[in-house]
Amino acid sequence: MIYDVELAGASRTVEVVRDGSAWKVRVDGGPWQAIAARQHGNTWWIDPGTGPQRLHLSVRGERVAALRDGVPLLGSVVDPRAHALDAAMGGAEGRLVTEMPGAIVRVPVAVGDAVREGQVIVVVEAMKMENEFKAPFDGTVVEVAVAPGQAVDGGTLLAVLEPTES
Repeated sequence: MIYDVELAGASRTVEVVRDGSAWKVRVDGGPWQAIAARQHGNTWWIDPGTGPQRLHLSVRGERVAALRDGVPLLGSVVDPRAHALDAAMGGAEGRLVTEMPGAIVRVPVAVGDAVREGQVIVVVEAMKMENEFKAPFDGTVVEVAVAPGQAVDGGTLLAVLEPTES
């Protein structure tokens, strides 16, 4: 997973990947670092290779409070995938756009189909996860711009919906 992290006024991009019983982490595209970790509730014991450290985490939304070996750290963690999905779900003027590169998995609708708010319009696989792009309102599909198996870049138009007039 990739996260945008801000701690003590410094912004960083942190990538975290599970590697068997350990984790691999890299910051701002630097070298990967193996970290042994175990968790009990909100407390983690981590060892980045310099000896074990105790890390207590409290997460509320995007706000994070951490206590690392008695030193407090306050900041925020933003999941770019969640933000991209939130931005795309609103579908300004009925335009569904992916902000993430990926591959089209399914398009269960066609031009002319009547759709209900929340109905899946397109499924995109990004970062090994399937992301459902849903109708932001009741309407009609007026354009489908992608097909299953197609690779897409961030910013790609997926579909356009027209609201049902009430």
